[in-house]
Amino acid sequence: MASIVSKRNPVLLIYKQSSLSVAGKLSGKLKNTKRFEDNHRVHYASLNKIEAVLRDFGVVYHKKTRNPNADYSAFGLIITVGGDGTVLDVARNTSNSQLVLGVNSDPNWSIGQFCSATALTFEEVLSHVLKGTHKISRLYKLKAVLNDGKTKKTMECLNDILICHSNPAAMSRYELTINGRVEEQRSSGVWFSSAAGSTGAILSAGGKKLPISSLNIQYKPRELYHSRKNSAYHLTGGVIGPAQKAVIVSYMPRGSVFIDGAHVRFPFTYSHKAEISHSSHYVQLVNA
Repeated sequence: MASIVSKRNPVLLIYKQSSLSVAGKLSGKLKNTKRFEDNHRVHYASLNKIEAVLRDFGVVYHKKTRNPNADYSAFGLIITVGGDGTVLDVARNTSNSQLVLGVNSDPNWSIGQFCSATALTFEEVLSHVLKGTHKISRLYKLKAVLNDGKTKKTMECLNDILICHSNPAAMSRYELTINGRVEEQRSSGVWFSSAAGSTGAILSAGGKKLPISSLNIQYKPRELYHSRKNSAYHLTGGVIGPAQKAVIVSYMPRGSVFIDGAHVRFPFTYSHKAEISHSSHYVQLVNA
């Protein structure tokens, strides 16, 4: 596996900070503090175990905390320690040639859908990676082109995109175009997801699970507002193909575009436009 782990392609170890570490002085005010303390202990014990395994294998690695805007281009193998959120942060900024190995540091805390290892199984999984006998899941990303009328910004993500009002209690107003049909809507916002993201929030909002290898995009408006004037919506959710795109124009004074959760956010105010489509880029995820 010289193409994955070598002096030219070093290993990067990305880890999240525990919730207790982030909470800091507020930890004493948290309910069920023991649960947070247990997670803190298990998470950092897992991190220590993973580093010990890397040293035992003689793998030279760089260690960094989770950062949604980091540059990972110099690394052939990226190991994440945390949960799905840590994998998603990394996946946004990887290329097709890189490999991501997710480790669920505390299965009692994180779901770890994108994680193929735990601290207990990491040695075995890493051994397969170093020998080149590991399996890979190819997960395609979404592409969002954001246009504020002056500049365009292109973002990619593995999981999902939420476009809504910045205030969660306020109504989201926008114009949505799907397959040539244009519709003005009022709702709590619109989800867009890849196949990888179809088991997350969009499923809870009434969407459906897609095959993990699907290239399709799913969209789903949240809580459409019905009145006498707009009681017959047609674009209530569905799937569009990889050659198609969804277009949404903001009618909101303070809208936002959220990429893969709450950490990456962009303004989406009056007349801003977003085009959501399939990306030709994918994530090579180690699959145990």
